[in-house]
Amino acid sequence: MTMKSQEANRQRIGRISRRFAGVCSALMVGAPVLVAVYWLTLDLAELNAAWMEGVAGVASFPPWLRGVCLALSLVLAWPLVLGLVHLRRLFRLYAAGAMFGERNVAALRGFGLSLALFAVGQLIYTPIMALTISSGNPPGQRVISVGIDAGMALAAVAGGVLMVIAWVMDEARKIDEDQQLTV
Repeated sequence: MTMKSQEANRQRIGRISRRFAGVCSALMVGAPVLVAVYWLTLDLAELNAAWMEGVAGVASFPPWLRGVCLALSLVLAWPLVLGLVHLRRLFRLYAAGAMFGERNVAALRGFGLSLALFAVGQLIYTPIMALTISSGNPPGQRVISVGIDAGMALAAVAGGVLMVIAWVMDEARKIDEDQQLTV
């Protein structure tokens, strides 16, 4: 590869990385806002369709319950926002021309950990949310829902894979540093 094409590739990587860093910044703000809009505008029929799945409908959705649901959902959004922070950091490093440094490894590892935390959070969130939403129902009509879906499994596996890749990158980086110091 010629020096000219390498420089062109670096410039392209920088340009695309800056764009993705911007997307991450927008999503960091947008995700919690969308969560808030969802819970503030959700009506009773949509709530029953989305969460009760025909089991035992919720008779009312008072403001305090809406607030609790919003708070629980924002807690679940935290690993996503944290992951976006790490991803934005990684793209900014790429945009600055840093490809395999210690900070790149830390950002990739942090993104992987955030995905894994999101998967665990979803596993805990679903039963707590179903129980919270149906808490106003009479005894015998309260619902708890436990399940694992493909999204949870994918987030957990992808998070684990990214953490292993970050580990391998870190070991390769250390070997490269050792070789550069060897005369």
